[in-house]
Amino acid sequence: MALTMRWLEEERPQWPLWLPVLFGGGSAVYFMLPAEPPGWAVPLGLLACLGLRLLRLPLWPVLVLLAGFGAAQVRAHAVGAPVIGWFSEATVEGRIIDVSDSRSGRTRLLLDDIVMHDWSGGPAPERLRVTLMEAEAGRIFLPGTRVMVLTGLMPPGAPVEPGGFDFRRKAWFERIGGIGLARGRVVSAGEAPPEGLMVRVARWRQQIGEGLRRALPGETGSFAAAILVGERDGIPEDTQASLRASNLSHLLAISGLHMGLLTGFVFAVLRIGLALVPRLSLVWQTRKVAAMGAILAGTAYLALSGAAVATQRSYVMVLVVFGALLLGRAPISLRGLALAAGIILVMRPESVVEIGFQMSFAATLALVATYDALRRLGRAPMAMGPVGVVCGTALTSLVAGLATGPFAAAAFNQVARYGLLANVLAMPVMGFWVMPLAVVAAVLAPFGLAGPVLTAMGAGIDVILAIAHWVAGLEGALRYVSEPAAGVMALIALGGLWLSLWRGRVRLLGAPVLLAGLGWWQVSVDRPELIISDSGRQAGITGPEGRAILSARRESFATTEWLRSDGEAPDPERAAARQGFAPLEGAGPLEPRHVSAARLGPWDIVVVTAPRPDPEAVAKLCAEHTVLVSAALRAPPDGPCLFYNRSRLARSGAVAFDLVGEELRPRAPGQARLWTRPAGRDGDRDIADE
Repeated sequence: MALTMRWLEEERPQWPLWLPVLFGGGSAVYFMLPAEPPGWAVPLGLLACLGLRLLRLPLWPVLVLLAGFGAAQVRAHAVGAPVIGWFSEATVEGRIIDVSDSRSGRTRLLLDDIVMHDWSGGPAPERLRVTLMEAEAGRIFLPGTRVMVLTGLMPPGAPVEPGGFDFRRKAWFERIGGIGLARGRVVSAGEAPPEGLMVRVARWRQQIGEGLRRALPGETGSFAAAILVGERDGIPEDTQASLRASNLSHLLAISGLHMGLLTGFVFAVLRIGLALVPRLSLVWQTRKVAAMGAILAGTAYLALSGAAVATQRSYVMVLVVFGALLLGRAPISLRGLALAAGIILVMRPESVVEIGFQMSFAATLALVATYDALRRLGRAPMAMGPVGVVCGTALTSLVAGLATGPFAAAAFNQVARYGLLANVLAMPVMGFWVMPLAVVAAVLAPFGLAGPVLTAMGAGIDVILAIAHWVAGLEGALRYVSEPAAGVMALIALGGLWLSLWRGRVRLLGAPVLLAGLGWWQVSVDRPELIISDSGRQAGITGPEGRAILSARRESFATTEWLRSDGEAPDPERAAARQGFAPLEGAGPLEPRHVSAARLGPWDIVVVTAPRPDPEAVAKLCAEHTVLVSAALRAPPDGPCLFYNRSRLARSGAVAFDLVGEELRPRAPGQARLWTRPAGRDGDRDIADE
């Protein structure tokens, strides 16, 4: 104990760096709970601190953990808004606040100020996301316009399997109370209200995006719109796949990279430009003037890019970095990073469970810690000249790639093997060619002189896309990895934080912790043997060839996510062709094409997809050691089987089972949280069917 206390005392200057870690840890505990905690949870924890006080143990770590837990709980309740409880149809009237494209390429509107016509489903949601019909392709929808459309609505989607990504939680914190598919054309809903600043900014964004696509046709203009105003529409799927396979897809998301490149360029230009005027450089503190200019440029970029959560995080980092310059402090340091993380976590505690936050701060922390260690060892991070730029870019890409790799692999179940090569080639193009010309084009655009600059910028974008396609085409460029077991990522994160935040030799203890997490990931396979979708129309079992699914044409999103989590290429056709489910003969009046069965150990998995099944015929299938799924059957049949219909699945969400010996054990059901999907009515329909 004495040795530990002496070590803690020696590391006292590093203690503040752990404050956001503990705060975020408390928030993470809140989000991992299986049920919504009561309001007295935090006060009870404060009472427990009295016991620590009596034992003369430090209280501040526990207090910060409790603060993070309480902040997450308060935030979750504060953003609460009505959520649609079941599938229904209504005429929706609302104001457009955002326009984007769905995965299928259809236009998607985000509406607020909602009015529901012909609606009896309770209070109207604050926001709705509506995907339009294909016939609406090409129409221009301006933010701020009030529109009306007949829409099929349903709650935000539940996870495709227990423990999977929960869109309901994301929608809850964005106050999206339902998603829908338009049944008719969108019509105007009368006079638009006076335009506020946010609506005007949204229109400017749309106009800039359209201008970029006109000036730079094809995927080049779409890429430019993505990095400058956050509109990722129009990029072909094969190009997006190449960017993912080459680990360059981060270039499409406006994050710390873009914000850093833009504000860094503005700062450098202003600093050098002012230094060239002796009188100004003698009178003004050019460093601080340039820092203010960089902050203003970052503010404008934040607004024009749509102020997404990732961009807000980047903007906070910019404020901290250039704010430190204004105060005469080191602009890039672990303390500045800790301050930025703390600000973001206090404002948005839910960020701690978002992959964008995790990857952004993992990369930044690793880079700052690495260059700080090199500086203290007396070694320059990079030499001057072209060789130094290449070496510095390679080192930066290597460190950032190693830091973010585990998080990206856990979230997307894939590893880009040649990501370092692609980033070493593409990052100088992005940093020294594309982004500087984007700033110059923005300055010249009001005078109508941006055309030649945009053409030159487009040439740089074409180089980046060529690199992405080339690297993605290399043999074995993409490798799929399985979902990590519970606790693996926590161990990896703890090891990385321990290595980065302490300064003494004890920091090296983080290395075996990190390696233990990576090793655990490699040897552990924690995938369920049976998964049933929440619609009851799709199921998957594990077999000698991998996961076999019921049908390649149903629940495509759920199926691809299951296969990715298994560490397989998302190929539903291949999964459906595997030995597993087959039509069941001799099921009475039920046609074989409507009844499929598979064997899983001693259990029979039977799925009835008939829209109106004969209850007596289904009841005959309800035998011992049988999992029976019939979404359309309202009443459970009499029998010893484990039965699931639409009503039960609407309450539980997708279900998964592990085969332990001869026992089929269900995994923990969906969480009973504020954002949990309400129980649906019998007869619910999935919008994906429509």
